[in-house]
Amino acid sequence: MIRIHCDVSNIMTSHALRRQKQRSIPQAVIDALLDFGERCPAGSGAESVYFTKRTWRRFASYVGTAINGYERYRSCYVIEAADGAIITTAFRH
Repeated sequence: MIRIHCDVSNIMTSHALRRQKQRSIPQAVIDALLDFGERCPAGSGAESVYFTKRTWRRFASYVGTAINGYERYRSCYVIEAADGAIITTAFRH
């Protein structure tokens, strides 16, 4: 099931905005993660949202050949609080 997010409900904390800027992660990547990413519990009601092979293929089929520009962000993830706020964003190692 794909959960389509709403920009208004996904408020980014100041920490998330700072990390997004420091790590040069475009907003489009965060939006793609929220729309297509796999979710797993991250504690205290928060969820970790990341790409798996399956979710990356689904995202790639959606954007077509433009996926080449997103390849370096394949290992990104976001932590989303229970209230929908984005807590942080980073790269998995």
